[in-house]
Amino acid sequence: MLRQWSARLRGGRGDAAAVVGAAAWRVHYARRPTSGEVAMKRLLLVSLALVLALSLTACGGGGTAPGGDTGSSPDSAGSAGGASGGTATDDGIATVEDLKALLAEEHADAEWYADVTDVTVETMLGAPVLAFHMTWSSTSGDFDALNSKTMALGDLMGSLEQSVAPNVVLVYTDDTVGDLYGSGGPGIAMMADAFPLPPAPTTAEGVAEWLETVYGPGGLVELGPDETWYAAIESITMQSLYGGQTLVVETSAPSIQSLDASLVNRALMSTGSPLLESYEIRAADGTVSSGFAQTLVGTGFMYPVE
Repeated sequence: MLRQWSARLRGGRGDAAAVVGAAAWRVHYARRPTSGEVAMKRLLLVSLALVLALSLTACGGGGTAPGGDTGSSPDSAGSAGGASGGTATDDGIATVEDLKALLAEEHADAEWYADVTDVTVETMLGAPVLAFHMTWSSTSGDFDALNSKTMALGDLMGSLEQSVAPNVVLVYTDDTVGDLYGSGGPGIAMMADAFPLPPAPTTAEGVAEWLETVYGPGGLVELGPDETWYAAIESITMQSLYGGQTLVVETSAPSIQSLDASLVNRALMSTGSPLLESYEIRAADGTVSSGFAQTLVGTGFMYPVE
């Protein structure tokens, strides 16, 4: 049984709360929200949680053994911004070039094809990730049209046998990252199964220590050479906000809508900390993102294992 997640909420670990947490963080603020806005957002997201809890099912699927907008088309040679990834195999797609060729030959008329500017292999939180670079930002309008394209692309990736990377994401024009698809199989495991992770931290100091133990220099997870999000974390404290205590993460990320801020958020999700019930990420330009989440320790990407 392969464990999968995708735009259709194929629920890795069957964890609806993790999806709700991600949805909560997508509400961006150029100013700090009022208590009324926070209450309304919580009400909407609790409703979403109930819908997800009723509809989410874990699925097996047909994967195989694991393996910025650059202005180039997805069928172009090379992969700017990442390695080519994969090795030759007798079954399935083994390199990003193979994938680009297949997309150009068999899916050029798909509704999402013209919105893919490049496909690259990246490292995010130390995990190998196949990244589809899209023409829209994380705050683009027309949700229904973009969601339709995202689900169609997610369905395609779920049907392909590929060993380029076990995680597949969308990278928007503002460099934020959206989930698309992931599958586990021989040699691939969820984070909690791939590493001896510490228990979920319950204090701000504990969150900082957890992140250092897991992602810091010499930590359990070796970050990619181009990952700068961990160094962007300046402080983690508890502050009195929104009528209660809020976990506040100050960063040097250029903006909330940036790759560093997006990955800081994902790293926080992976702690499984109950402090994520109310948390805020702050960027250097003064933009703020606030939200709440209930996640498990190790929520996030899949990793190769020996």
